[in-house]
Amino acid sequence: MAKTADATMQEKSPRWFGLAYLLIFIAGVGFFLLSFVALGVVPGWRLADAMAAHTKTEMPDYSASELRGRQLYTRLGCALCHSQQVRFLVSDARRWGAPTQAWETRYDFPQLWGTRRIGPDLAREAQVRSDDWQLAHLYNPRWVVADSVMPGFTWLFHGSPDRPATAASDLLAYLRTLGRAQQSSPKKNQDVLIAADMDGTMDMQNKNLSSAHFQNPNQPQLDRTAPDLTSTSATREQLLARGQTLFAQNCAGCHGAGGAGDGPAAASLLPKPTNLRQHRFSSQGLAQILWNGVAGSAMPAWRNLSIADLAGLSAYVQTLHAALASAHSTPTPTSVLAHGAVIYADHCSSCHGAQGLGDGVVGSTLLPRPANFKITQADSTRITQVLNDGVPGTSMPPWPGLSPSDKQAVSAFVRTLFNSATEQNP
Repeated sequence: MAKTADATMQEKSPRWFGLAYLLIFIAGVGFFLLSFVALGVVPGWRLADAMAAHTKTEMPDYSASELRGRQLYTRLGCALCHSQQVRFLVSDARRWGAPTQAWETRYDFPQLWGTRRIGPDLAREAQVRSDDWQLAHLYNPRWVVADSVMPGFTWLFHGSPDRPATAASDLLAYLRTLGRAQQSSPKKNQDVLIAADMDGTMDMQNKNLSSAHFQNPNQPQLDRTAPDLTSTSATREQLLARGQTLFAQNCAGCHGAGGAGDGPAAASLLPKPTNLRQHRFSSQGLAQILWNGVAGSAMPAWRNLSIADLAGLSAYVQTLHAALASAHSTPTPTSVLAHGAVIYADHCSSCHGAQGLGDGVVGSTLLPRPANFKITQADSTRITQVLNDGVPGTSMPPWPGLSPSDKQAVSAFVRTLFNSATEQNP
């Protein structure tokens, strides 16, 4: 009987093992399907719903030029160094603004979010830099960013940055799209819901990051407010030493090593960089320019620098004016100044304003804004040059109808508008 029972068990064992294998197989397939649905299908549905809820229906697709630029961006390997995703991190939001939402890249196949940041994130690059700056940077990055490791793409141009080939123009067109969707968002970023099961503290942090007002620290802004750069504990020697270093690193590529507006990038920029040797600036004027940039030109803002660094840069720039020692020369006769005031009122005040603040009725509609003569003073030779030739790249025209004596008179009058009270002594 024992042998008979053992034989029966041996006969049944393969059946039980076979059934166990079948159950394990079915369970494996079931768990695989469950994970596929839970981790792939359901998030896809939720993502599609979120994109449909927050995407502007008239959000433009890429133009033919922009699409070619995107393809070139991919072929050149730009995504290997530049990311296009502002993460939900305080450090990211502080540098580039609201975190990237999925719907912003609805037309991107594949997305170019990237995983490494050797260069800066480009998700919000639109409107930060001028077109001529971008082209100069593509041609030779070290012209505008002294320590850049980015290679130049000279073969995209016909010999110079101001002569881009079609490929360079396409790439520029694509760069102008980065951040365009977020700028035209129909809903504020804080209205974008985070996952319902997210930790409450993290959820609040993400919403705060999305709702905070932000402007890229290098993006020019139409604002006259600026921090006081004269209140610093550093000595004059320390300020000048620091300012000279910063100027060489950040400014010499456009303004030239000596500040004469002849840097390697200057020839391809319009309007041309200011010749700092021909201009005096008050401390207030330099603070406004460094803090806000010059909208409508390649001059960026430098709000990413510390107040101490900006103070050093301001102090150093004020030493570049070659004619500073002879600024207070023989006084101009009152009759000449009176004649200059009449010419100014007739020809200049509509743009530069009655008091020379650059706030004339017409001036408020122009980019770059007309010069504020209260905070900057050009040499007489420079003013005469501007009256003869205008300022290419701006709305300042030449004035061939003025006689030499008229130009001399208005030049002298304009120089009297400068407020030197806040100019630091060299």
